[in-house]
Amino acid sequence: MQLSRATTETESIHLDDRPDTDEHDGPAHPRHPGLDDQLVEVAPLPLFGDGEELPPTLAAVAEEFDVSTLVDRVVESCLAVVFTAQQHDPTFRERLTASVRQNAYALRDVVAGVSSFDEVQLDHVLSFATVQARLRIPQKSMQRSYRVSFYVQWHLWVAAVREHVVATGTTADEAFTALQRLTEIVLGYQDHVASRVAETYTRDFEALNRSRAHVRRNLVQDVLNERDARLSATDMAILAYPLEHHHVAVLLPGVAEGAADRMADGLRNAARAHQTLVHPTSLTSTVIWLARIEPWHAGAIDALSAHLDRLGVTATISSALAGTHGFRTTLAQARDADRVRLAWRAQDAALAPSIVKYADAGLEILLLQDDDLARTFVASELGELATESAEAARLRDTLEASFRFGSHVAAAEHLQLHEHTVRNRLHRAEELLGHSLQERRTELQVAVRLVRLLGSAGSEA
Repeated sequence: MQLSRATTETESIHLDDRPDTDEHDGPAHPRHPGLDDQLVEVAPLPLFGDGEELPPTLAAVAEEFDVSTLVDRVVESCLAVVFTAQQHDPTFRERLTASVRQNAYALRDVVAGVSSFDEVQLDHVLSFATVQARLRIPQKSMQRSYRVSFYVQWHLWVAAVREHVVATGTTADEAFTALQRLTEIVLGYQDHVASRVAETYTRDFEALNRSRAHVRRNLVQDVLNERDARLSATDMAILAYPLEHHHVAVLLPGVAEGAADRMADGLRNAARAHQTLVHPTSLTSTVIWLARIEPWHAGAIDALSAHLDRLGVTATISSALAGTHGFRTTLAQARDADRVRLAWRAQDAALAPSIVKYADAGLEILLLQDDDLARTFVASELGELATESAEAARLRDTLEASFRFGSHVAAAEHLQLHEHTVRNRLHRAEELLGHSLQERRTELQVAVRLVRLLGSAGSEA
């Protein structure tokens, strides 16, 4: 049985190399010596040969092997050890799972003697290699994920062989033969697949590096990683975005790059900005920066928020900051605001806002830096009002409305209650707190806002 060549660590792409110039395609970011030439063939590993009869023990194990559990174990191991930055990206997890599942079932079929290496289907596996190239996941990380994956697979297969041997009383000689053949197949399959994957990744990575859009993404990443001092005049021309201006970042956690790109002009017009820059933060999340020459004012950000609300999308909006440092900080602010949005949605999806502005959530962001400290503050300020009881929840809602609107009448209208009901609830809140609402008004406002994000600080009274 012929195996494809093995790709070694020395062939890994160095992602931090600076670009050379390609006179035909413009700046190519980056070029890697030797990757445009014919890849050198490496002799296949002599691990497993055609026509060799499978040990009966191995065939019996393969027939009952639990592939589904193996897939879950491999996916979790890869996310925990290698793809830590993508752990919470559902689309990435879905593509990883499809790749692992195809590999796992294909390996099971090879172990069972149902198919040979050359007959296995690898469309999902190779498609995932393309995803990794698009996300600029280093090839050394991709290769490590295969080492982790096949170690976990080998470990679970060996455990299954051991269980079968113990249960059936298989002789030591038969058991060692089964383990030897299993190891040969696993290593041979890994060599076969990893080689195909590395070739696909290299080809797609090189193609992407010749794409102007991908070059632009790399330049944005350089700025975010504070490597902008190395950007040349040509780089800045490709970036085509004024870093020295005043920026606002709009994070769209459920919008892919293509859809965000179609939204950019509408956002620019709504905010009367001068330039936009669209950048994917994951397969399904995008940030849009908007730049103005003059400082932003509250009306422009409100107009931006209103336009997003009309589009019906979920978004977070940063404050306005100037310069390259401001460009980086606005994305950090939008991400912080998104964490508040997610916390709010987890506690009360029906009431969670779809648009969150950093300026409106700055206090929560500050206090949520330490959950334990925030919970202690909530419990201390609200006492019994911080519990999960229905009464406490009603009183907190009434307090929040009273603080927000400043009058019993306006609060009653907002809550669709009679004014006397609001007065009675506020009086009851004072009884439970043991002091006037005006005595620690600021602290109460903060605590009521926090309790919705943190959940109750105590049990039901």
